Amino acid sequence: MAQVLIAEDESFTALALVDALEAQGHEVREAADGAEALEIMGEFQPDVLVTDLNMPRMDGFELIRRLNARPQGAPPVILITGLPRSKLPADLIYQAYLGKPVDHQALYALVNRLSAKAG
Repeated sequence: MAQVLIAEDESFTALALVDALEAQGHEVREAADGAEALEIMGEFQPDVLVTDLNMPRMDGFELIRRLNARPQGAPPVILITGLPRSKLPADLIYQAYLGKPVDHQALYALVNRLSAKAG
């Protein structure tokens, strides 16, 4: 199964995502914002990053930019956001988009597909 990092500031949403992915057998860590996600990635190398965009301290936009600037780049990114795709910056690098509320079946399929490509 995959190692997944979830960056989400809404605790109810984060808990639901963690529970859903752990029930599928994935190893999951969670961060309340982009800064915490970067800290966690110092010792945990996720196969997939699931991130919100609007978060305190460091938002998902900055998190993705910083990860892509690293020599090893970013893991595959699944965006979970209330923002419509048409409002996303053209230069934002991500592999999948899920609107909120998150469809757990779609999330499972994306995590499985993207972690298989990463691995």
